[in-house]
Amino acid sequence: MTVHLSPEDKQVQARPMRVIVIEDNEDLAKLFCDLLEVMGCSTQAAFNARTALECIRSDLPDLVFCDLRLPGEKSGFDIARELRTDPACAHIPLIAVTGFDDPREHQRARDAGFEQVFDKPVKFAQIQAVLKGHCKPGQFE
Repeated sequence: MTVHLSPEDKQVQARPMRVIVIEDNEDLAKLFCDLLEVMGCSTQAAFNARTALECIRSDLPDLVFCDLRLPGEKSGFDIARELRTDPACAHIPLIAVTGFDDPREHQRARDAGFEQVFDKPVKFAQIQAVLKGHCKPGQFE
């Protein structure tokens, strides 16, 4: 059976998964982005909520990994709540990352709109599973 792809389908297949990493620790953010890039993703890092929201709204990513505790006026919880109420962004998968292994914090993150919550340090297998679960055909094989 031969499958003929439209030019739009070919473009989606050729485009790497776009991932935004929101993390106030710049070294950790860079390490996370490097790992995602080795796995075939295109990445962007944001170090605070304001910058993160601007990045997400200007270039809708395929996936967001977000630290729950951020400096400034807004936390990762606030980012999730804002994105879930924005029709243009509500579909973007959000994965919380936290240094606090606390069931109440994990539930609070899910209530805010995160699909999953990972404790730091995030494991390679966890990242890989998320990418496979949210990729489009040809993005992550």
